[in-house]
Amino acid sequence: MLNRLDAVGAVPMFRELSRAGLQEVVGLMAERSYARGETVFLEGDPPAGLFVIWRGSLKVYKVGDGGREQILEIEGPGRSVAELPLFDGQPYPASCAALEDSVVLILGVEDFHALIDREPALARAVIAGLSLRLRRMVGLVEEISLKAVRERLADLLIELAGDSPSVHLPWNNHEIAARIGTVREIVSRTFSRMAQDGTIAIEGRTVRLLDRGRLGGARGVT
Repeated sequence: MLNRLDAVGAVPMFRELSRAGLQEVVGLMAERSYARGETVFLEGDPPAGLFVIWRGSLKVYKVGDGGREQILEIEGPGRSVAELPLFDGQPYPASCAALEDSVVLILGVEDFHALIDREPALARAVIAGLSLRLRRMVGLVEEISLKAVRERLADLLIELAGDSPSVHLPWNNHEIAARIGTVREIVSRTFSRMAQDGTIAIEGRTVRLLDRGRLGGARGVT
């Protein structure tokens, strides 16, 4: 488990700071705990600071007019959320909540700006991080707009599994649906069809990838 210093040092924007610099940043941060499902901030709230995840995981999400949730990002220990409003001063463009019991380290707005003024390399690192997030958002738009649900679910399973032959799902079907842009019932039905055609085997929350070739080439509307 990461300690506070290692968690902050793992955040891409802080990787070039000296150990003394990291210790200074950590000393400025407030610690806050969130229970699973608890709101960290809501869309439209004014920026409160930079949120670095020490333990647990957070989801950044939007809610449509009909109440349907779309998860934009899921971040775990050693990652940060809510950088953009620190620069433009505008309200949060999305909401954030804890996916599990979590501990977050918060660097206040004024302290963040003072740090940026003192460390120009930090500003460049933040810009690079925001560029990466933009690329991920473009990828998410492509996923939802151009790929069928089965293909989106297959991509998610392969991403979570990495080189492992199986994956223990960190989220329930409702959360998976919100991640890939569909509804819980379709996720459940798609899992069942994948199991029936032999591409996966489901054992509780563990999914074994039996045929990566067919899974990775999944196509068609479910």
